[in-house]
Amino acid sequence: MSGKSTYIRSIALMTVMAQIGSFVPADFASFPVMHQLFARVNMDDSIEANVSTFAAEMRETAFILRNIDQRSVAIVDELGRGTSTRDGLAIALAIAEALVDSRAIVWFVTHFRDIATIMAERAGVVNLHLAVELGDENGPDAMNMLYKIAEGSVQELHYGLKLARVMPLPARVLDVAEQVATKLDLKSKQTKDTSAAVIREKKRRLVLSLNEHLVQAKNGVMDGPVLAEWLRQLQREFVIRMMAIETEAENAVELASNPPEASDG
Repeated sequence: MSGKSTYIRSIALMTVMAQIGSFVPADFASFPVMHQLFARVNMDDSIEANVSTFAAEMRETAFILRNIDQRSVAIVDELGRGTSTRDGLAIALAIAEALVDSRAIVWFVTHFRDIATIMAERAGVVNLHLAVELGDENGPDAMNMLYKIAEGSVQELHYGLKLARVMPLPARVLDVAEQVATKLDLKSKQTKDTSAAVIREKKRRLVLSLNEHLVQAKNGVMDGPVLAEWLRQLQREFVIRMMAIETEAENAVELASNPPEASDG
């Protein structure tokens, strides 16, 4: 509703208009000469080809990735919506990375907030969003689409719930949705806090164990090549165990951010 899809489609159309020498609807515009234009903007399945929404999306994206280069421009709209949230985020992020590596001009629209956060660290990536005013004289739940580009990613939490409030949905349904969202947020925060405490304790114990081994070696009888080999083995074990703890920490954060979903059965 804010106009994201319309915005990137307009850019693609103006790219074609500028390249054929036409005026474009803008006070000022600068377009490089492009050799290819790719678009992945539909979410339609193909009954004739027996292809689901997600399969059609991946097939078209695969074609883009095989052919895109630095002389190309691409518009990609809501990649990864046709599958589970966790898988969709992982695939969309991997594809976004590949598109950045291609050095093409890419307009990538997504509702996955994590993509904007992660990709912001890459050189050449700029985060933008369509500005929205929340709340006015019509009430705190009012939403006014400004249809203007603003810097950075969207910071508003539960944007979907606020948008749903504008729709004629039953108030009870919206209240239940907000209660569920609040409980999920609290559970996610508690999981992250608990996991962080457990990880800190495991690291502390590992370091204490290392210290004990070093004290024993200092006061022991080993020396020369035997001591050197023992220290190398101790170092390897410490690194392996520390890496295992770090991996556990990363998995805990991912699980807290993306709780398991119910099966489709």
